[in-house]
Amino acid sequence: MEDKVGFIGVGSMGGPIAARMVERDIPILAYDINPDNLALAVSKGCSAATSNQQIFDECDIVFACLPTIEICKAVALGPGGAANGKRVRIYIETSTMGAESATEIETGLARRGITLVDSPVVGAMMALAAGTLGVLASCPRDTFERVKPLLDTYAGRLFYLGEKAGMGQIGKVMSNAVTYASMLATCEALAMAMKGGIDMETALGIINQGSGANFFSQKVAPNYILKGIFSGTGAMEIGHKDVSLFLAEAKTIGAGTPVADAIHAIQDQTLAAGWAGKDTMNYINYFTDLAGMPRLEGNNASNGKD
Repeated sequence: MEDKVGFIGVGSMGGPIAARMVERDIPILAYDINPDNLALAVSKGCSAATSNQQIFDECDIVFACLPTIEICKAVALGPGGAANGKRVRIYIETSTMGAESATEIETGLARRGITLVDSPVVGAMMALAAGTLGVLASCPRDTFERVKPLLDTYAGRLFYLGEKAGMGQIGKVMSNAVTYASMLATCEALAMAMKGGIDMETALGIINQGSGANFFSQKVAPNYILKGIFSGTGAMEIGHKDVSLFLAEAKTIGAGTPVADAIHAIQDQTLAAGWAGKDTMNYINYFTDLAGMPRLEGNNASNGKD
């Protein structure tokens, strides 16, 4: 394609997305403040930029995959950000930041003639690897048609949600709320089953045989936790941010959130106990603790402060 494409934030999710585009013959100019992330992206075929500014000055379309709302705003609107770029005209934000922040970024970029594509993803790293990643997009229709070939390179299914910035964010936090509800419910049930004498593999088989089967019970627990692997779904504090954003969106539109309130309370408890930085798969040990059972062990499975 004629447009030159840049990518800022090539970490655990952004890096594989950028690599997927390179595999499909889309040259990518990449930057990350973490040199290890950038080096890995280069090993996958990306070219290395020396700064965000270089990417905004040299690329027509720029992707961003960033960890916090504050960083999202800074990279889009701050010094050396997209709003001050010489060449960028489309800014594709794949991060989870909430509708209010998406609207703020859209407004700031529009003043400089830059269009925001609000495009978070659904399904995490394992979905990207499996080719089933959900990609959401809200932006003007003509912009969507221009960037669709890029989004299609890594989307298992692409959802266009209309022209209003923030619709992608609403779809994302809605999906995440269900993710954490099913994750915590499954972990709670597994701990109860194991305390009652049913081994985890059998308990998962029973759950997956019934209507309670879910992504965590079918994909995560059997392929990771049962094998002693406790990394791959993202840090607990990111999940806390996601559910916080869901609660904020629900409050704005006047929707009830008793389930999400309960989820958020558990997230508050684990973070207060020092579990920040641990993968969300470690929630299984929150429930084994409650059941008075030994914690499951494995890679990155030691939770909090003992």
